[in-house]
Amino acid sequence: MNIKNTSLTLLAALAFSLSACNSSDGGGNLTAANNKDTPADPTSSGSTSGSSQKQVIDYTLGKAMNARIGKGINMGNTFDATCESCWGGGPVELSQVQAIAAAGFNSIRLPVRWDLEAENEAPYTIAPEYLARVKEVVGWINAAGLVAIINMHHHQSFLNDVANPEAEVKNQKPNLENAEKHLARIDAIWSQIAAYFADVPNEKLVFELFNEPRGGVSADLHNQMIARTYPIIRATNPGRTIMYGCNDYNAYTGIRSLKLPADGNIIFTPHYYVPAQYALQGENYNCPETITTWEGTTAEINSMQEDFDKMVRLADELYPGGLPINIGEFGATECGGIPSRVKWVKQFVKQAKSHNISWNYWGFTNVGGYEIFDKELGTWSDTETLNALLK
Repeated sequence: MNIKNTSLTLLAALAFSLSACNSSDGGGNLTAANNKDTPADPTSSGSTSGSSQKQVIDYTLGKAMNARIGKGINMGNTFDATCESCWGGGPVELSQVQAIAAAGFNSIRLPVRWDLEAENEAPYTIAPEYLARVKEVVGWINAAGLVAIINMHHHQSFLNDVANPEAEVKNQKPNLENAEKHLARIDAIWSQIAAYFADVPNEKLVFELFNEPRGGVSADLHNQMIARTYPIIRATNPGRTIMYGCNDYNAYTGIRSLKLPADGNIIFTPHYYVPAQYALQGENYNCPETITTWEGTTAEINSMQEDFDKMVRLADELYPGGLPINIGEFGATECGGIPSRVKWVKQFVKQAKSHNISWNYWGFTNVGGYEIFDKELGTWSDTETLNALLK
């Protein structure tokens, strides 16, 4: 079964570097793209790691939406799969959305894969029935009183287009010969998404630009994507909150190579699976012989708190004004045991609350060992983790 479709080895290395680093800037041993290689963009805040002056932004609108997102969950392995039911998480059902609302969540992040549903040549038309189906589910989410987040997930045609596919992902270089076509296709896809969902009230729907850029989507190309799609989205959705992740699989240190628009209605959305040797172990129902647990020791708690402190401090240094943060994915497999997962989740929720960070747990059902809902029975299969998230 396919699950999050991430490189466990690379993500583990990234997450470990976040946890192990002691430098004051969020540090880690991650290699961020050099910002001097990114063309200047008039929509950028100029808040790069090399900037001597940083524009202070009023993030009141972004913070208000972040508060509405609050405590959320991902309905993964549905629209992000090769078909809605192909990876076991779908199809999304109205009763499931209602169960999420009844449990006390505030939002649902709905990962969506568009590259299989859009034409490969201009004008890159998205299948109308696919757009309609995604909008139907967004309607269910909103009718249940929840905020919906839709993104561009698993855009493999761009992510996998590299000049040196034999290299490890962290060392892969984008295939620049095809970059313009990829960017033009993303421009067209987001133009259609933005227009199609423009009538959904701003307080009920958030757009997330691109999930976990890496490989063929270098930091430079990701910044170009941001600069190009920002005015496209704003043309039809002037009041819509837009979320932006970053390179290095959305590890928060990737913000150092990010160039965000000077717009107060945006949210930064990193992911958190730390420590990787615990959180990611045995995903896809393949637990290792040697199990790692998380016991909530003083050292473990301090390490997580340091991560959150660094995350907020780095965002504030690069984007003064209080850039809102939503951790769009976090979770731990069942391999370490439910008691261990409960301890980890409780501490995560505590840290997120104290740092004014919203979140969306990965994940809901049939997501490779992270799930807390039984799709077949239609009930919460792990009420202990559910309570740790919401109580």
